Amino acid sequence: MYALTCITPRAYKELLTQGIKTFELRSAHNINSLTQVDVGEAVFITCKTGEDMTRETEGIIAIVKSASVHNTRQAMDFDEYEITTARVQLALVNTAKVKDVVRPETGKGVSVELEKVTYYRIS
Repeated sequence: MYALTCITPRAYKELLTQGIKTFELRSAHNINSLTQVDVGEAVFITCKTGEDMTRETEGIIAIVKSASVHNTRQAMDFDEYEITTARVQLALVNTAKVKDVVRPETGKGVSVELEKVTYYRIS
């Protein structure tokens, strides 16, 4: 299962309490993970970085309800002016702990194997 990492604690808590949330992603590793999954598939969400994720890292399993990737051009004085962002709507399934972390190949996101699933809420 692919993982979305470095999610802010505020956004993480909103998904836990509200059961559904739309995230705006800007990190290349999260956009890479998102492009590997289809609507209806599950992803793992955590506040930890991909580098800090280890066995027993806790997180949320969520189903992708909708996803889109956008390129925007900014009129700024930088060497690079195109920014890629993604929007993904996720629905809470339950919480889980990581069993193993699979480090990404170039152009792919972080993926995890999960163990010990603790049901939080089913909606």
